[in-house]
Amino acid sequence: MALTTTAAVQLTSCRLTWTAQQYTDLPAVTLSAGESLAVMGPSGCGKSTWLRWLLGVPQPHVEISGTIRLSGQEVQQLPIEQRGIGLLMQDQALFPHYSVADNLAFALRRHSAQQACEVLEEALTAVGLAHTKHKYPDQLSGGERARIGLLRAVLAAPKLILLDEPFNALDSERRTQVRDWTFDFLAKHQIPAIIVSHYAADLERAHQHWDWPAMQKET
Repeated sequence: MALTTTAAVQLTSCRLTWTAQQYTDLPAVTLSAGESLAVMGPSGCGKSTWLRWLLGVPQPHVEISGTIRLSGQEVQQLPIEQRGIGLLMQDQALFPHYSVADNLAFALRRHSAQQACEVLEEALTAVGLAHTKHKYPDQLSGGERARIGLLRAVLAAPKLILLDEPFNALDSERRTQVRDWTFDFLAKHQIPAIIVSHYAADLERAHQHWDWPAMQKET
């Protein structure tokens, strides 16, 4: 059962204002369905802050302005639950009292029970976790929890998914496997993505790349 979305993304006039004299202007972003943007930059430059703003989380320590369009609709004034944007952080938490299957089923509520089961089984097998279906988060390794968190985020088929260092908890072998699965899944199901990482190999398959711009000062 294929998950599909025809969403396209346009981000324009984005500015992060840190103080009255310091700001960061970001390049405009245009993503077609299934395309991904890779962003690299030093720690503390504002990448994660920007992702949270895109999601709809208030950022009281910085003023952020800009326009977010998904499929032509401006969403920057909408609350989180109405934007259709997903976010996976490094420390994405699973529901501790739900099994792996139930955690993933939470992202597949729009499907019938049979369809959800089919998608769930296929996804778990694709990342080598079919054996964890009935386990609980505290019975998983850190790498296993990271993969399940990633699965839950992408299986929800958001209009835009934001991935902040999504592969950091994985060892080298699993990192390559899960990274390839993620890019294949996003392309197959036409989900646009913005991926932030310090590890260049994680971003090689992205369609677009840019380095986080330097902070500027008012003159």
